[in-house]
Amino acid sequence: MKILLKSARITDVESPHNNTSKDILISNGKIENIATSITDSEAMLLNIPSLHVSQGWVDFKAALYDPGFEERGGLTQGLDDAALGGFTHLGVLPSDTPSTDNKSAIEYKRRMSSGHCVSMHPIGAISKKQSGKELSDMFEMYQAGTVWFSDDQHPVNEGILTRALLYSRDFGGRIQVTPRSNSFSLDAQVNEGVGSTRTGLKGDPSLDERIQVIKAIEIATYTQTAVHLSGISTKESLAPIQAAKKAGLPITCDVHVMNLCFTEQEILDFDTRYKVLPVLRTEADRLALIHGLTQGIIDAVVTDHRPFVLDDKQVAFDEANFGAPQLQTAYAAMLKHTGLSSDALVEQLSVKNRSLFGIASNPIQLGATADLTFYVPGLAWEIDKSSRAQACNPFAGQTLIGRAIGIVNNGIVMLNEPGHVS
Repeated sequence: MKILLKSARITDVESPHNNTSKDILISNGKIENIATSITDSEAMLLNIPSLHVSQGWVDFKAALYDPGFEERGGLTQGLDDAALGGFTHLGVLPSDTPSTDNKSAIEYKRRMSSGHCVSMHPIGAISKKQSGKELSDMFEMYQAGTVWFSDDQHPVNEGILTRALLYSRDFGGRIQVTPRSNSFSLDAQVNEGVGSTRTGLKGDPSLDERIQVIKAIEIATYTQTAVHLSGISTKESLAPIQAAKKAGLPITCDVHVMNLCFTEQEILDFDTRYKVLPVLRTEADRLALIHGLTQGIIDAVVTDHRPFVLDDKQVAFDEANFGAPQLQTAYAAMLKHTGLSSDALVEQLSVKNRSLFGIASNPIQLGATADLTFYVPGLAWEIDKSSRAQACNPFAGQTLIGRAIGIVNNGIVMLNEPGHVS
């Protein structure tokens, strides 16, 4: 199959054509030609005003709950949502039932995602059943095709984290941990401060995250093994991370889209669409996170996509699940709320996220593999609140600016239709 992009602005700092507008001909999964003007009667034409193209976007934190909760959409729907959001690579968390803690579970996900436009990267559990008691079959999962391991929202105690780092170091596995504990944060619902005072709900103190960050850094230092901290949400966590990086320690971290876009003010009327982990913090925290991202203290942005259905959210706040669907709206949400330019966000989602999570770089150049995202920064579109997939999205019923038009990857093209998302 051939596809011809007309007058597409190339946004790829690794490409020799960066910041230029070119016609791009893609054939059999490769970039066949890049020129000022190309004509090919056999190619599917993509001629859209203000069309931009970049390396394919990468998200490495999505919970699809398959197997176990297929009513939330399952693996195929999750991959489709990723494609509609412009992502060509998706890291999928092990938070399934049963948990992805063995070779067979990894093979199931790889088999189910085979032949899709989006490349799925299954993340294995650190501990069996994510219980924090016994290491999972990490090496067998690595042999089955996974590199990353996480217990998702479950705290990882010091003993398990130390053993996991030492064990994974021998075969090149990577450990991802959420910096929270059951000591401070068990049953916490909102940020400790205005959120907890005004709602009467149990507060989650920023102190807990800072302590867990410092603890993880110390264990990484002891084991001399890289550790990735996922879901940084407070300004107090940034200083120890920055100091560790300056000292040459192998520490990386990411931030969730929701924590870049919103604060605890959103939950004061008990709107469960904004109930996420880590909890939404203060405006000072949000601004510090954006600054940390621009300064390289924070390495990556992830969606933490969780495709809950209305039954999971239309309950009392303290009974609602943590999380929200994010894949389709992540780019537009950050464009609206972070103050960062489209080019900066796209560089983060494509080039920088690739580098951190070990996804091969594919600069836009002649002969390269076509692993691309097409998007229009100024396109207005409406998030359909009647859509099952978007009903729990914080932006349901709103109009956003900036949208992915489609992707090409694995020799497959998947395009959006301008207008509503369903």
